[in-house]
Amino acid sequence: MLGFPLPYHDELLYSTIARHGVHSGIVSPKELLQDVYGDTRVIATSDLPGHLNRIAALYPEKNGITASDLLYQNTLFPLYAFFMGEARRKALVQELTSDGKSAVHLKSGAAAWRVKQPEYLRYCPGCIKQQEHALGECYWRRDWQVAGADSCPIHGSLIDSDIHRHDVHRHQYTPLNAETSIPAEQKPGCWQSDLIAQSIRELLNLKQIAVPELVQWGYWYKKLAADHQLNRGSQVRHEQVEQKVIAFWGVDWLTAQKLMPDSGESNWLRNMFRKHRKAFSYLEHLIVLHAFLKPGWKMADVITFVARLQPKAKTSTTAQQEIDQTRLEDYRRRWLNALEKHGTKLARLNGYGDVYAWLYRYDKTWLIEINQGHRIPLLRHRPKVSWRKRDVDTVKALMALRNESECILDAPRLSRNWYLNQLKHRASLEKHLELLPLCSLFFDRYCESIFEYQIRRISRVVIKAVLAGDVLKRWQVLKWSGLSEERLTEEAKNFLKELFGI
Repeated sequence: MLGFPLPYHDELLYSTIARHGVHSGIVSPKELLQDVYGDTRVIATSDLPGHLNRIAALYPEKNGITASDLLYQNTLFPLYAFFMGEARRKALVQELTSDGKSAVHLKSGAAAWRVKQPEYLRYCPGCIKQQEHALGECYWRRDWQVAGADSCPIHGSLIDSDIHRHDVHRHQYTPLNAETSIPAEQKPGCWQSDLIAQSIRELLNLKQIAVPELVQWGYWYKKLAADHQLNRGSQVRHEQVEQKVIAFWGVDWLTAQKLMPDSGESNWLRNMFRKHRKAFSYLEHLIVLHAFLKPGWKMADVITFVARLQPKAKTSTTAQQEIDQTRLEDYRRRWLNALEKHGTKLARLNGYGDVYAWLYRYDKTWLIEINQGHRIPLLRHRPKVSWRKRDVDTVKALMALRNESECILDAPRLSRNWYLNQLKHRASLEKHLELLPLCSLFFDRYCESIFEYQIRRISRVVIKAVLAGDVLKRWQVLKWSGLSEERLTEEAKNFLKELFGI
């Protein structure tokens, strides 16, 4: 494509596409999607956009821009890439660069993070002025959109725009301009936020270096505790680790980020210094690293060092000493009696857990073999949900929603997804519609079709014009209703003919 803009340094790809719409004079969100992707169903995602192969193909080959370049230089993917392990990183790269449907927020673990990303797209007024002076336009920078980095180290705190990161208008790319940037006083940022912001910029601009595995991160943090004498042999003194982290960052800031360690055994900071069974967020890593490492450390050096760590091999527990035969027979007899009374699983829960553990360590082959013949099938639980009652209650709620929104001309399209999003058990209902005949009948009868939605949008514009005493032309009606001749359905065209007599 000729004229598709090159991304600026640290510009979100979301922003680049939005600028293309401005440069090309494209008003309709669906028309912009068709122009860029050749598909009107792509969702405008700001942090981890997919279909990057299609975007890279818009540039001439001599520019040398690849999908991988866009992924690492113009999305928030580096925040995830270096902390999830190589296998998962490769899988996500494949998913984001290909053209299929993406569940990257689930697979990356971001959906389950304690750290929740900002609700709105954010900007720095000071940086915007510099962008306009140097470039003649402004753009969304990716380091503004990262939780924990709530300020610009140069100009002060970041400001929330009125653009939701996950907007109701899922297909719309909104550029950064005078209309979307709300005038606000920029206050100085706290030192914690400025420190995190500096590390975030460094992390976002890292090259594609070796990615540590989760086991290597776990070994690194145990080594970090040992280097600061916060261990007792192989055990980490978690209370002293927490004191060190809290003393560095302060209670108020950690609480504001919802990362204040609690008193339980399963708090995130304790798990950081245990065996890593899941990936931790970038902010959790940065909090610990800043608290433990000397000023001036570099993220690239840490990641490279961790990727080279070789955890010590565990000594095998299978090589056992010679066991007293009398003791072995005693444990076998006790376990057989337990199996006769309770079965395999319940025996462990009824006072024979120590017997099971001893046999598992010293006579595992016999234990597994004997357990196979003593399994007792567990009773199936009765269904917890009365689908008949849920069907009736849900269809009543749906009818109430329809009555409330039927006369609202400004409402979004009343599709099945829209109705489901208003309900409490959206995921459960969507997966079990075959058990909800009344709800299925409601969706078949009352969901708004595309041509009905187009006619409502046209009617909204015409009614406002008539009430204001204005006379609109056909092209004005299409423009203000967000439609185009290409996407107009036959029913909507006939409706326009009736209105204008053409």
